Amino acid sequence: MKQFLCAAVFVALATAGSASAADMPVKAPPMAPAPAAFDWSGFYIGGHVGYGVVNVDTNSFNSAGVLEDVTHSDRKGFYGGGQVGFNVMLAPHWLAGVEADLAAANLRGSLTACTATGCSHNDVRIDEIGSLRGRFGYAWDRALFYGTAGLLWDHSHSDRAIVCVAAGGGTCPGGPSPSPLTGMSATASGSQAGWTAGGGIEYAVAQRWTVKAEYLHFHIDNIIRDFNYPGFPGAFRHHVSTADGDTVRIGANYLFNWGPTAVVAKY
Repeated sequence: MKQFLCAAVFVALATAGSASAADMPVKAPPMAPAPAAFDWSGFYIGGHVGYGVVNVDTNSFNSAGVLEDVTHSDRKGFYGGGQVGFNVMLAPHWLAGVEADLAAANLRGSLTACTATGCSHNDVRIDEIGSLRGRFGYAWDRALFYGTAGLLWDHSHSDRAIVCVAAGGGTCPGGPSPSPLTGMSATASGSQAGWTAGGGIEYAVAQRWTVKAEYLHFHIDNIIRDFNYPGFPGAFRHHVSTADGDTVRIGANYLFNWGPTAVVAKY
């Protein structure tokens, strides 16, 4: 009998121990570390190519300062150059930076316009474009979405040729021009500045290399050009123009990270 009671007590204790072990909480496995995010901070250098369209409104004045004509013309073409910049990560995802770029350009346009005194043909070429802009963006690991704004400048070159002169009551065009000024040409060039704003997306294709696509709009006021023809001071013409441009470009950058190759995103 004693043997039977001892066996029963042993079974009961074993069963209770198993139940208690089953009721104990199971320790969760350790959480996997958060995925590493791409580090956009540091200096970078790169290149770009693009296409631009510039709409120009021009007021033409004679040598006496009298408005003679108002015209509209376009400049179109490609450009390409380089850029340098600097990024700072403000938070795991937010970025601020500054970028400067300079490009050789070939944005061309031509226009033949007539006034009461005659007709002229104008060829204009924007041969240089540059900007200094701030950037602010949101980084999603290797993708960066950003807006940008700042100062833009360009340099343009204008050639103007007299097609015909309506002098002595004559008409122009049509028939031989009654002035030796016909066929003469004058050149004017200069730089001017305005503002620009736009946005883009940049993607890291490798630890140091990124590619980007970007759109910029710009506006420039008071583009002043003076045309003087030797021996004909009365043929002086003064142009004041306003330009609005839109450009799209693609580029690539090499990033000089100053710190670790990655930062840990916090969620």
